[in-house]
Amino acid sequence: MTNAIVFDFDGTIADTEWPIYEVARDAFQAHGLDFALTDWVKGIGLADNKSLPELLSDALGHPPDDAIVAEAARTRENWNDRMDTFPGVLAVITAANAAGVPLAVASSSPTAWVEPHLRRLGLIEHFVAVRTRDHVDRGKPAPDLFLAAAAALDIDPTGAVAIEDSKHGCASAKAAGMTCVVVPNGITALDKPTNADLILDSLTDFPFERFGLPRNVE
Repeated sequence: MTNAIVFDFDGTIADTEWPIYEVARDAFQAHGLDFALTDWVKGIGLADNKSLPELLSDALGHPPDDAIVAEAARTRENWNDRMDTFPGVLAVITAANAAGVPLAVASSSPTAWVEPHLRRLGLIEHFVAVRTRDHVDRGKPAPDLFLAAAAALDIDPTGAVAIEDSKHGCASAKAAGMTCVVVPNGITALDKPTNADLILDSLTDFPFERFGLPRNVE
């Protein structure tokens, strides 16, 4: 039986990645630049990604327009309050709770981003541990985040299931020895991993019985 489930956050629990891309794309376009989705997806799931001003500076060869950057920050803040969970997330959490399987989060984002969203979504109380980029020396695709989550749960990582959306996240989970279920979103579907144990179109298709969890728990 599965001894734990460890969720990624961005693009796995919550639909954060598409709005963030749209904000970046619009800021690039306001500077007369293109920003292709195929370029953005390469950094999904990695730790230590550059900020939007840094990306713009690299592309422009000089600092970006402060007003455009400020507008992008305002737009992103407005999006934050509207981000919701992906379909199937609550069903997996409920099934794990019913089976007594502990839950954790392992995210490349900082704690200041992840924990407020988990609280706003009413989910944080379900997770025994939340491990973020702040807690480890190396982010994804290194295994450190998933190993830190396993240590916090006091479980053998080889018995755990990681739920991810990205190639880099999957590489991290597999390097930690976990079984990895990948559910690509509208962005990460452009760069799917080749080493996932299972790839699903949606968490609504999660194979509960395969991992020893009850189905359709109220």
